[in-house]
Amino acid sequence: MTGRKKLIKIAKIMFKNSLSGGYLDNNKAKKIIAEVSSLKPTGLAKILTIYKRYLKEQLAREEIVIESATALPNKSMEKELLLKTGAKRIRYQINIQMVSGAKIKHGDWLYDESLSAKLANLTQEI
Repeated sequence: MTGRKKLIKIAKIMFKNSLSGGYLDNNKAKKIIAEVSSLKPTGLAKILTIYKRYLKEQLAREEIVIESATALPNKSMEKELLLKTGAKRIRYQINIQMVSGAKIKHGDWLYDESLSAKLANLTQEI
């Protein structure tokens, strides 16, 4: 196994051990980082960089970001989004440059129903 592949394998094992029930467990992640850091393996910085990337991807899957011009707290919509996506939480972002509509982000998925996106689609069709 090459050096890079070995570092990736170590980071994947660390990541899998950081999960509880498919979700990131902060306490486990902290313990794993402390334990691996104390061992000081070769390539520690690269291992931690790869591990950080896995954690960021997981956190993005666990959170839905709704961006709109005004706050849109709707409990029935929240429950439905959480059930359909498997996310743990919803975070609202207010974008004063947005006129109407909303953008919903979950992991690498983006649903854009903003006015600017609709106008961009219209100009592409013309």
